[in-house]
Amino acid sequence: MACLARTFYPKNISLDVPRSEIVYDLKAPLVTSEGMYSTMKVVGVEPDAEVTCKAMHKRNKTTASIILPEEKTEEFETVNACNITDASTKDVKMEKVNMLFMAVLGLRILLAKSIAFNIIMSIKLFLF
Repeated sequence: MACLARTFYPKNISLDVPRSEIVYDLKAPLVTSEGMYSTMKVVGVEPDAEVTCKAMHKRNKTTASIILPEEKTEEFETVNACNITDASTKDVKMEKVNMLFMAVLGLRILLAKSIAFNIIMSIKLFLF
């Protein structure tokens, strides 16, 4: 059984799965191309068992449960999925916009200072 949490921000999250053999566990969430985080935990469970995956993110608890069939099937099917998305995705985009605005503002100030310095040096050259 795999417990997957994707598109969340900030990266602090806790995935709780049944107490069994942990097959794979990401120690730290991965950064996606959108600036969000994703993580997963894979555990081995018995057939015909009820499996519950609990995700705790920013004090919000999300739970997804499934009863596994006895027979193994060739195709994997998504039965129940929990997706942690909230207003934090908008915060990341606004943060990028604010950083871009600050960079442009800094470049404008640098340009204004260089123009002022050139004018002062030109006046000094012509008058003295």
